[in-house]
Amino acid sequence: MGENGKKISRKEIIKKVLIITIAIITIYLIYMIYGLIKTPTNVFVVENGKLTMEEETMRIYYS
Repeated sequence: MGENGKKISRKEIIKKVLIITIAIITIYLIYMIYGLIKTPTNVFVVENGKLTMEEETMRIYYS
């Protein structure tokens, strides 16, 4: 029984579950994007035959 003794239909339940599922997926995707921005994946660069991490080369250029 829902509000005021009305019966909740199956469509309403499915709609609410779908909205909650979409919200959870959206929050998870935002969390994953935030994680990639905060700590990017390791990218390697080859310069003059030397293999270095991109973050290290950026520090060398800016220091």
